[in-house]
Amino acid sequence: MPSIFSAAPTPRQDLSRRLRRLARVFPLEPLAQQGTAPSDVVEYYEHCFDAYRRHHSSEGAVHMALNDGGRFDPDGFYGQLRRIEQVWRDAPPQDVLELAFGQGFNLAYLAPRFPGTRFCGLDLTPRHVEHARDLLAGRGIANAELRQGDFHDLPYADASFDHLYCIEALCHATDTPRALAECARVLRPGGTLMLFDGYLLRPLAALSGDDALAIRLVAKGLAVERFQVIGELLDEAREAGLAVERIAELDMQVMPSLQRLERITGAVIRWLWLGRIALARRHPMRGRNVLAGYLMRSTVSLGLLGYRQLLLRKRA
Repeated sequence: MPSIFSAAPTPRQDLSRRLRRLARVFPLEPLAQQGTAPSDVVEYYEHCFDAYRRHHSSEGAVHMALNDGGRFDPDGFYGQLRRIEQVWRDAPPQDVLELAFGQGFNLAYLAPRFPGTRFCGLDLTPRHVEHARDLLAGRGIANAELRQGDFHDLPYADASFDHLYCIEALCHATDTPRALAECARVLRPGGTLMLFDGYLLRPLAALSGDDALAIRLVAKGLAVERFQVIGELLDEAREAGLAVERIAELDMQVMPSLQRLERITGAVIRWLWLGRIALARRHPMRGRNVLAGYLMRSTVSLGLLGYRQLLLRKRA
């Protein structure tokens, strides 16, 4: 019989335990090996649209909240946007592009606060475009225009924008150097690109065993082909003509969101039979989201993934 004084599991032991629980419901290795195409990204967001509003943010945020103090507060969904505001406070940009605007939450917040700025938004998912257009029109926001499109091939002229931003979506790039080169192309000299996302802190090849499997599963749960390695992405940005101006580590600020998602998804797999029934009723792309929600906190705690704010500036 185990002693009541048994030591608590280490973070790595806890990760192994989580993977064993998931393996009772999911075929882990086959899922980890599946590829992710742009059509899968669209399918993921189409089928997770209502789930995001029901379980994540009723206001339509599809990114993590940034919270200080270790407690989740939905006000933290504005955290990334307030950080963008800080950069613009002294010199509001004239033209702004949001890459992958999701359900329109970010544009609906920023555009009214900068009425003299022209906002554009691009998103791959038709349902996002339709919903965000209705949202902006319903709020009388006239300084934002939306298009459906792919950030690997931006439908804008060279030097069209002072600022680009992308919140938790450049991870879906299938060709990161090309996407960054497109960002640099449409930026004016001296213009900035701000990214918020989760990044691998070491190459996947440097990981082994449960660590590598967990990272691959989190990626598949979020419809990501592979996580970008932070050092490699920064090198690719420099090659595209984007200088690295600022890097902010935000792991502790996203931790309350990750703990909340862990609790929600943990309920699905706590009982084997109930989890199988629940997942059988969901579209597979939504079911896989459980993998990410149940493993992300552990991967960040172990220093495998890190959440970063990057500010990149096009050379003048």
